[in-house]
Amino acid sequence: MGNKTFMNWFWLFLVILLLLPISSLAAKKEKSLVGEETTFFTLPSTHDRAITYLNEYYGKYHLIMTFFPAAFTPT
Repeated sequence: MGNKTFMNWFWLFLVILLLLPISSLAAKKEKSLVGEETTFFTLPSTHDRAITYLNEYYGKYHLIMTFFPAAFTPT
């Protein structure tokens, strides 16, 4: 019983060890957008008006964009 459990853990460890380099290669292929300039866009604000990035923010302020999937959706 103990030898069979050891072999199961050994094979699981071996498979994980072999899959790690594949996952790190896939992660390196994605291009990071940190520090890249964005295109100009218009978004609605919470004060019932449209915010135009080109006119109101470009060159005046730093912009940090975040994304929260399903943050303000009903459950």
